[in-house]
Amino acid sequence: MEFSVESLLKSGFTKRELRYIYNNIYSFGGTLEEIVRDLAKRFKVFIYIFIFTVISCSLVIYFKWSDPWYVFSCVITLLVFDLIMLFIQPPVISFKCWRFCRVSKA
Repeated sequence: MEFSVESLLKSGFTKRELRYIYNNIYSFGGTLEEIVRDLAKRFKVFIYIFIFTVISCSLVIYFKWSDPWYVFSCVITLLVFDLIMLFIQPPVISFKCWRFCRVSKA
């Protein structure tokens, strides 16, 4: 798998997103390959957590439907948790990194 600026641009990254990645490299160290793989892993972790929260919301709604305030508070809490997780990482860049790593493996 080739981790170069040209291959990232061909896979759909914009110059602004690459600038963001390189600013991260200059600030915190590492290589382009490490950053792309790390962001791809973060995207997968976010998807797993999102699926877990959707299942949790479904279970709360199914088993506690008689207490609407409990259901409402749980759903709002899990929604806020998902939003925090979404904004901790750059969602578009991490998705593109995940897609790049998945496509480049084949």
